[in-house]
Amino acid sequence: MALVRERFGAYLRRTEGTFALIAAFTAVSAIVFGLVGVDALRDRQALLDDAVDRRGDLTSAALDIYRTFADADATSLDAVLVDQQRSPALQQEFRDDIFQAVEALREAASRDPGGSSSERVARLTERVPQYVQLVESGWSASRNNHPVGTSYLSHASFLVRDTILEDADQLHKDQIKALTEAQSNASGQAWFTYLLGVVVLLVLYRSQRILFERTRRKVNTGMLAATAFTLVALFGLPIALLLAAGNTEDSIVKREKVVAPLAEARNVGRSADSNEARMLIYPSVGDAEALKTDLGTIAALIEDAKKFTEPGPDRDRVDQAEQALKSWTEADARLFDAQGLPLTYPDTVAIVTPPTGDAKSYAEQVDEHLTAAIIGYTRSSADSTASARAKLGVLDVVFALLMGGAAVAAVAGLWPRIAEYYR
Repeated sequence: MALVRERFGAYLRRTEGTFALIAAFTAVSAIVFGLVGVDALRDRQALLDDAVDRRGDLTSAALDIYRTFADADATSLDAVLVDQQRSPALQQEFRDDIFQAVEALREAASRDPGGSSSERVARLTERVPQYVQLVESGWSASRNNHPVGTSYLSHASFLVRDTILEDADQLHKDQIKALTEAQSNASGQAWFTYLLGVVVLLVLYRSQRILFERTRRKVNTGMLAATAFTLVALFGLPIALLLAAGNTEDSIVKREKVVAPLAEARNVGRSADSNEARMLIYPSVGDAEALKTDLGTIAALIEDAKKFTEPGPDRDRVDQAEQALKSWTEADARLFDAQGLPLTYPDTVAIVTPPTGDAKSYAEQVDEHLTAAIIGYTRSSADSTASARAKLGVLDVVFALLMGGAAVAAVAGLWPRIAEYYR
């Protein structure tokens, strides 16, 4: 064994042995750099694939869960305030909202089975029958003029507001956080990979210096090709990640600075719509002031979102929502006027319930325009994420080919110099 080590050491000290060692070392270093780079790219591609295929849909489903339950809450109360001819249509609208909520819950469950959100989704799903039963019982009792109907509807509304909507809101926040983290991680620079690439370049440079000192040949085509491949891989990777980062940043801004405040404005709007009905069904002190505060909050949220929007169809929807909100605030001004004559019950009903016919209330118009804007900006955010994924494309394959080529080129460049000593 000692003899083998001695002979091997003697071989490495000879020029051909040194060249063989250099060939092996440069090839291995190039392959290691290639493997690390491919792993970094595939991790980022997987994160963006997950964001496009799962996280985005899960976040949208969470938004739909909140919206449909908030709509159902407002509609369930309006149904007992309007006349008997209009009540069935609102009751059917409530049932449609519940159907959509259940569909959104199914979508959320299918996108994250056994995941972090599954328990919350299951809890929301379990509460649907209880909520529907309370509302239906309240309607039935109200039709028969039983006072207990108000109690049922009040309990149903509190169940939605204090439990279901809070869970739905937290579900949405959790998904937004997870999606943002995934996108940020996917667009982060691979600093360790870059450092390893610099080490490979230093190895190639030192190898060429040794080759020049031993052979007096200034240029080795194979080593130059290996260096060129490594440089392309080393500089191409951060450029691709920077381009992808631009798209992910655009996606995050649209979702956090536009979609989030618009969604919150819509949620507050549905709450305000319900508050109007509650002022008649089971009024409490401060109802009018709370409604006024809600309308002001909606206006502020819309204004915040507009700072990050550009002219276009989606921005037009935001402007339309803002205009409908102004009309809503003006229509409700009599509810806030403490100095004016007290409103009669029919006058208040006329203000807070949907108009007759196909016309939509101002609250419904605000909700409709905000929903359309949210859908548009959510789609735009998802498109930006998909563009980020496209920027990375098959870069992992290209990176592997470049560094595989670098390893082959380094060995091919040194092999003729090694072979010279065996002729």
